[in-house]
Amino acid sequence: MPAPPPVCTEAPAVPEPEELRDEETDVAPTGLLGRLRHWTDGHPIRSKLIGAALILALVATVGAWVLVAEIAITPENANLARALEEFDAGEDDSARAIVTDLMKGDSLKTSDYGAALFIMGALKVREAERQWSSERGRNDYFIASKYLAEARTFAFPDGRNAEGLYLLGKSLLESRQLQQGVEALRDALAAGVERKWRAHLLLAEAHFYAPTPNFEDAVGEIDTAIKDPDIDADQRASALLLRSEALAMLGRGVEAEQAAASAGPRANPARRSLAEGRSLVVQLENAPPERRVAIAKNAGSVLERARREDQLSTGVSRESDFLKARIAELLGNRDEAVEGYRELRRSHGTSDAGIAAAFAEGDLLQREGADDAAIAAYRRALDTLDDPKAYRNRSLPLSEVRRRTLEAHAVLLDRGRYDAALQLTDWVGPLVGTTQQLLMQADTLRGWGENLIEQADALGSRGEPQRRQGRHRLRESGVVYERLAEARFATRQFTDDLWVAAEMLQAGQAYGETIRVIERYLRNEPISRNALALLRVGEAHLSRGEDEAAIRTLEECLEFHANDASSYRARLVCARAHRLRGDFDKSEELLRYNLTRTALTPASPEWRDSKFDLGQLLAESGRHNEAIAELEEGINRYPDDPQARLARYQIALSNRQAAQEPLKRFNAAQTVNEREQARREADEYLEAALHMFQQVQREITLADSGDDLDRATLRNCFMLGGNVLFDLNRYEEARQSFASVSTLYQNEPYMLEALVHIYHCWRRQSDRTKAMGVVQQAQQLLQRLPPDADFATSTNLTRTEWDRLLSQLQQL
Repeated sequence: MPAPPPVCTEAPAVPEPEELRDEETDVAPTGLLGRLRHWTDGHPIRSKLIGAALILALVATVGAWVLVAEIAITPENANLARALEEFDAGEDDSARAIVTDLMKGDSLKTSDYGAALFIMGALKVREAERQWSSERGRNDYFIASKYLAEARTFAFPDGRNAEGLYLLGKSLLESRQLQQGVEALRDALAAGVERKWRAHLLLAEAHFYAPTPNFEDAVGEIDTAIKDPDIDADQRASALLLRSEALAMLGRGVEAEQAAASAGPRANPARRSLAEGRSLVVQLENAPPERRVAIAKNAGSVLERARREDQLSTGVSRESDFLKARIAELLGNRDEAVEGYRELRRSHGTSDAGIAAAFAEGDLLQREGADDAAIAAYRRALDTLDDPKAYRNRSLPLSEVRRRTLEAHAVLLDRGRYDAALQLTDWVGPLVGTTQQLLMQADTLRGWGENLIEQADALGSRGEPQRRQGRHRLRESGVVYERLAEARFATRQFTDDLWVAAEMLQAGQAYGETIRVIERYLRNEPISRNALALLRVGEAHLSRGEDEAAIRTLEECLEFHANDASSYRARLVCARAHRLRGDFDKSEELLRYNLTRTALTPASPEWRDSKFDLGQLLAESGRHNEAIAELEEGINRYPDDPQARLARYQIALSNRQAAQEPLKRFNAAQTVNEREQARREADEYLEAALHMFQQVQREITLADSGDDLDRATLRNCFMLGGNVLFDLNRYEEARQSFASVSTLYQNEPYMLEALVHIYHCWRRQSDRTKAMGVVQQAQQLLQRLPPDADFATSTNLTRTEWDRLLSQLQQL
């Protein structure tokens, strides 16, 4: 075997190129780019590979930056589209999370707000549909309506306008915004919403449950919905039952029965039987007597079947019980009806049927005249109506509640049960609103006050307590009318309410408040009723004893409204103010102006009052003959006027005063002829005075009014008539006239006056013994009078002066 070759321990010397030797002497390249350049130097293929790689990297980088920029600029478009996809897929939480994140940032464009708000609103509608609580469901629908209304402002997403309008309409209706909801649904139908029958059924319910239902329109919408071929069988059956109920509300019982029957087996059997029973009850209401029993029996059987079919004892059972009580009422079984209503109201008072039963019970009791029991029933029903907007009742629509409540209030007013009527107004605020409630309260108080004053006038002085109560009620009425004006500040009724408030305050003798309210009226209505307003202010000032203010106001009325009808009374009242101030000339000038220089005729109340006032004025100024002439004319023209009695009394006083002048001449006469002439003139006046005093006595006695003024006038007629008889030297008749006073005023200070006059009659008749007896009687009366006896207002002397006078008479 040949031996192996020898091992080399040293590399053979190989010659190297010159450039390589030079590079070996330089520093080795560092870094990635350096190494790559070093690697490609002198190798064209390597250089091309590296170039291509660099170009690909650059393209990839630019592409990545473009993608990142696009995402950064329009992330919301892609996310909103995804949110809509999630919403359509029923992934509510995911859709809500996407929109919530977008709305938290600032990148959402204005043009995309509509889509975001649409999604939030539509999701809220789904939440509301799933709520078990009707109240929480209404709250969710309300929130949804706000989202969707705002989304509509920005524009719904493309292709979803009709859907958005439908959801908006539904949300508005379910949150009790009926008018806006109806408009939105009609817009949805015009926009071509899918499954139009849904919108028509919602409109039908809106018409059915509206505060003022429109059952005809409800039937029309249902008819349109059930003709739609896309409506499913269950919804159609339910719609037919609603149609039956609407027809029943319209009183079309036979059609309602047919609609209930056509609902078929797909309808809830209990509700179908209830609808059929309701239709039969409607037929019973209008049935002839010979058919009533048969219809009632049939209706009772159907309603009992509805109760059996309502296995969960829902509202169907309660409505069935209500209708059975209604049947008893229609058949005249009063006790059965009341018991049925009462039991239902007690056990289910807040249910639809319970509320309807309470009203039915109240109506029945009020028809029987049991107002207090009826009021209690109405109150139980009204207490459940905290929020009329949330009220939905198949048995008793809200408009029917309002109508029956207002009718009950009117019946109470007609019966004079103002206290019960006022109680009723306290409970109707949520039902009728603040304005209507205030109007009811004001009218009730006004009627109450006027009724009390009318009663007081019939009772005379005995009716003073009723008169005070009546004025108090009128003042209360004025206060409420002013509150009503404030509630209607922005309406044209504002000033009218203020005016009525002022009228009531004046009738209630709250004159300061009258002035304040009328001045407020004038600040807001300077044209209409301006003259009458100034007249009322003047009258109020005069009633408060503010003569100067009254004259100033009334003269303003006369200056600026000389041709207004109110100027006649303003002139009359101004004349009274001048008369109180003692300015008789000015007062006479104003009264004569009314009588002779205006368009007034004797048929006018102002002419009549001016005539009587002129007579009184002339009498007060001492022109007795002129006064007698004016007053006699007034009596002849208006014999039955209440002022005629006072005029007769004043004529009697004027005749008595007119007799004083010839009596003075009689006492001063030097010859027989002068004495006879003076005596004849005096006797004529005195006889005329006596005639009038006696006529007034008879009128007051026959009237038997018990009025304080009449009582005082009667007393004066006896006393002054006695004085006239004394002046006529008819002492026995005079004594009897004075004695008549003693029967009216026993144990009163005024009796002392009558006894003194009787004393003088006995002295003229020369019977001193009887005269002294009368003095002793007067002294005994003076001793019996209590220490606090009122001498100042009934006589001209104090207790001490009376004691001194009687002692002096005893010495004569």
